[in-house]
Amino acid sequence: MTSESPPSTPPAEIGTEPDFWRFEDTGAPCEWAEEYRPGGYYPVNLGDTFCDGKYRVIRKLGYGSYSTVWLAVRSGTPRFVALKILIAKAKCPDLEIEIAAQLYNAAPDDNGSRHITTLLDHFVHQGPNGRHQCLVLELMGADAATLVEQLPENKPKMYGKVERYPKWLAKKILLHTLRGLTFLHRNGIVHGDLQPGNLLLSMADLNYMEENAFAQDVTETAVPLQRIDGKVDRWAPRHLYPAQPLHENIRLDAKLMVKLSEFGSAFRTSQPPTKAVTPIALRAPEIILKQPIGPGIDIWCFGCLMFEFLTGRTLFAVGVYGNDQKDRDDADDDHLIQFIDIIRPLPDSVMAAWSRAHNWYDDEGQRLQPYSDEEPFIHGSLQDMFARNKLPEIYEVEENVLVALMGSILEYDPKQRPGAEQLLMHPWFSKTD
Repeated sequence: MTSESPPSTPPAEIGTEPDFWRFEDTGAPCEWAEEYRPGGYYPVNLGDTFCDGKYRVIRKLGYGSYSTVWLAVRSGTPRFVALKILIAKAKCPDLEIEIAAQLYNAAPDDNGSRHITTLLDHFVHQGPNGRHQCLVLELMGADAATLVEQLPENKPKMYGKVERYPKWLAKKILLHTLRGLTFLHRNGIVHGDLQPGNLLLSMADLNYMEENAFAQDVTETAVPLQRIDGKVDRWAPRHLYPAQPLHENIRLDAKLMVKLSEFGSAFRTSQPPTKAVTPIALRAPEIILKQPIGPGIDIWCFGCLMFEFLTGRTLFAVGVYGNDQKDRDDADDDHLIQFIDIIRPLPDSVMAAWSRAHNWYDDEGQRLQPYSDEEPFIHGSLQDMFARNKLPEIYEVEENVLVALMGSILEYDPKQRPGAEQLLMHPWFSKTD
């Protein structure tokens, strides 16, 4: 039975016990409804307008921990844009906006700018959960992490089947990523969060098409959001909407363009942060060891992504399975051990910076706890792992070239890693097949 009294304002922090939750479980593949609270998501309903009616939302493209992203229509060109609405408690993206302006001004003189998504507009929108920074970006298709699932060669989905890109497409994604990094680094900017989910693929021109070709069908996709107590919630939308990226409009041909996106973690080389937000399995040694960071963290990520795109598997299998310091330390140790197993032994300087190295290795670099038959996963060398998992179109000569190239990128000393511009000159990237 619905109570007549209005609901009280939910606290900024979500209770850990279900007794403190407001909404019935929807089971929908959407953002968590409980995050609609002061400091959290802005409650968007399809058809909502923003910036004095300048932008009208017609489709949900995606969501993350700090934002939701929508397809919006506007008057002018381009007609369709991506509207990214940050949670209210997100840090003000002043640096992200400053960097976008800097890159925009540098763009006319550098072809590498074509591989960076463009920030078209930004504004603040007031809502029941606070003030939300809104970024208007050029519209792109799906990201490289999800598009692979849509490729015909990866269907039907089967248990144990590795989903991966064909070689020509993997190479193009890597080449365009490298061009984007070259543009960033040339302008003194580090991306800081290079990962497949932040590599977006271009689409055919949509501006001549009618909006009903893209508008999300509310009757088929909207998931009603109901409070457990039956009251009307003013901090959440009436419905949740599953994300519908624009997979079907991506051009998988010679005109395909890949662009780096998500510059919320970017920084200037002259002003590096004390902490990076790189995905755990893509962290460079200097991130794990809390040492100064710079463009080298992007290059390390790129080396890991080379392996991933050319095999369909991640290079390092690392995860944090708890929230306390010991769990984080265990993940760091596991990651450093995998470096040794897969790439090469750590130099003395890195071993000295690893405060818990003595728990695992003696003074001669020999492991104190040898692998046992019961150990669930034993890592092979980079050469062995690549040979076992590489794309079938990669033959022995090319395999050796790629392993040597990845090995040169995955240098423990960031000063010894090749720069993005130097990598572009490598024959594997500079010569077309």
